[in-house]
Amino acid sequence: MPMTAALTRADTAGFGGGVGPEGILMRQARRESAARTYARSLPIVPVRARGMTVEGADGRRYLDCLSGAGTLALGHNHPVVLEAIRGVLDAEAPLHVLDLATPVKDRFVDALFDTLPPEFARDARIQFCGPAGTDGVEAALKLVRTATGRRGVLAFTGAYHGMTAGALAVSGDTAIREAIGPGADEVTRLPYPHGYRCPFGIGGGETARLAARYTETLLDDPSGGVAAPAAMILEVVQGEGGVVPAPDGWLREMRRVTDERGIPLIVDEVQTGLGRTGAFWAVEHSGIVPDVMVISKA
Repeated sequence: MPMTAALTRADTAGFGGGVGPEGILMRQARRESAARTYARSLPIVPVRARGMTVEGADGRRYLDCLSGAGTLALGHNHPVVLEAIRGVLDAEAPLHVLDLATPVKDRFVDALFDTLPPEFARDARIQFCGPAGTDGVEAALKLVRTATGRRGVLAFTGAYHGMTAGALAVSGDTAIREAIGPGADEVTRLPYPHGYRCPFGIGGGETARLAARYTETLLDDPSGGVAAPAAMILEVVQGEGGVVPAPDGWLREMRRVTDERGIPLIVDEVQTGLGRTGAFWAVEHSGIVPDVMVISKA
C-alpha cells in the first residue's frame, strides 16, 4: 500500500535551528553524543515506514537493509505485529510490571519454548534482560561466572557480542576494545575456523580441524597459561566478523571439548536466531545443545 500522508510543519518543528529535515539533523548533532554511528553514515530523517520501505522527511523512499539491527524480521509495521500491539493497548493491559507474571508474558514464553530444541527446552530457564543483545550477553557472563566461581572466558577471533563492557571484552575488534580497560585481560582469544582467512595460513577444510586441535591442546597444556574458564562463548555464524559460518563439525568439537572439561558453552544467537539461517535456531544445523543461549531482538 503506498504511503501518501503529508509531512506537516508540526512533525519537524523543534527548539530552534529551522524546520524540515535539515533542522532536525542540526539539532541532533548539537544535542546528542558523538556515538551516532548510523545517523552519521545515513543523514536522513525517517518519518514513516512499511515493510522494507522507509520514507524520509524529504519525501524520498529508501529500501531498509538494516532491519533495525536485526529487530525487524517482519519489516516495518507488519499487520500481525500492529494487531498484537493494538490488542494489548485496547485491553488496558499493564505495560510495566517489572518481572511479575502476566497472561501476555505467559503466552509469549509458551510460544518461545515451543521453538527451542527439545533437549535444551526440557531444562531451560528464561531470564528477561534489557532489549539489546548485549544485555543478554552480559547476563550470560554473570550467570556462568556465578555458577562456576571462575572468571576467565574463552572467546574467538572475529567475534562480536555487543558494546557494553563485558560483551565488548569477548568481542574481537581490538580498536574498539582498547578503551574498555579491565575485563579484557580475563578473556582467552581462540582461532575461529575462517576457511578463507585461515588463522593458520592453510585454508579450506583443514582450518576447522586445526582450530579445534589448537583449542583442545591449549586447554590441556599445564604450561599454556589458561586457567579453568567460566565459559566458552561463540557465534554459529559470525555477523560483524564477515558473515562467516562455523562448520558443523567444528561446533560439535567445541561442544565435546567443553563438555569433557566442565566448561559451560554459551551460544550467541542474537544475529542468527529466529529463522535467519533456515532453521529456527542456528544450533539446530549441527545438533549441538549449548548450556546458555543468548537471544534478542526479532
